[in-house]
Amino acid sequence: MSDTQINWGKIKWQSRRGMRELDLMLLPFVEHDLPKMDANVIDDYMDLLNLSDLELFRLLHGTAHTDNIKHQKLIDIIVACHETRKGVEGV
Repeated sequence: MSDTQINWGKIKWQSRRGMRELDLMLLPFVEHDLPKMDANVIDDYMDLLNLSDLELFRLLHGTAHTDNIKHQKLIDIIVACHETRKGVEGV
């Protein structure tokens, strides 16, 4: 997927999950970090969004783990990016 094929509006919309805890982690990630990553990571992120809110919440907060290596790597990246934003307004 090239930058011209990436629909950032769609990605951002699908990242809005309706759980404030998820929105606080996913939306800043999509706005600030994901655009700097390669197309494979973006594809993996879109696949990750197919999980339910509860599954995502548990994975992002470390109360569950996945055997899907791509998902786990991405979860680790999202959590690490979120950690750098802690203390910033709205996070």
